[in-house]
Amino acid sequence: MSDGSAEAPVFRRVVVGFRDASGSAAALEATARLAQGLRAELLGIFVEDLALLEWSASPLTGQVARTTSAAAPFTPDRLAEEFARAATVSRQRLSRAAARLGLTVRFRIERASAVTLQVAAAEPGDLLVVVEPTDPMARLSYPFAELLRSIAGTSAPVLFMPRAVSLRHGPVVAVTRGSDRPARSLAAALGEPLVSLAGPEQSLPLGHEAMSRLLQPLHEHLLVFDRPSLAAMGPLLFAELATERRVPALVVGETAP
Repeated sequence: MSDGSAEAPVFRRVVVGFRDASGSAAALEATARLAQGLRAELLGIFVEDLALLEWSASPLTGQVARTTSAAAPFTPDRLAEEFARAATVSRQRLSRAAARLGLTVRFRIERASAVTLQVAAAEPGDLLVVVEPTDPMARLSYPFAELLRSIAGTSAPVLFMPRAVSLRHGPVVAVTRGSDRPARSLAAALGEPLVSLAGPEQSLPLGHEAMSRLLQPLHEHLLVFDRPSLAAMGPLLFAELATERRVPALVVGETAP
């Protein structure tokens, strides 16, 4: 393997988004390890959901806990306290994962929509990371479902990190209808081989079952999808396969015309 120390990093920063404190320790550790492998800065952003803050000001809203059927008062002050506690836990967990690798991490809090990838702190050269929640209710929630759907429709590079990720040595697998250059650069930066399952002149297998069979013998390190391939195979296929195979999935490129 050639020494890439003089080359510019593939991504300047790895930006991890938090909506609550339900991200798994395994996913945060894998994210920190990826930032280390890419020689990228690590930034955590806790998003205080603007829509939820607006709803909390309505006298018609209440908060129901899972352990009781009684509705508790749901006010902006109470919600702000919950956000502050969750942000503190998220910062501590990400910092612990980074410290184990000798990395430093920055952390900030933003008020924004929880169902989009638009955050004020995002910059060119960032890799946005969406961590799958460990809480089943959070995984099934409307905000998280909409956030996943938005990944195929944006142009920013986004990494989906499944909650039960098992980051292992193995190929970076490109599933693309266009160039595999982003996956090739990523594989070189991580010191892993590249396997390209499709190219400009090849057709992709369609659907979860066909892709799952194709990936079965590979024991990959990471999956890379371009957005034109997802337009053909399904906008959530990256998350389904990442969760099934317990590996991160990167989505890159422009949306299909």
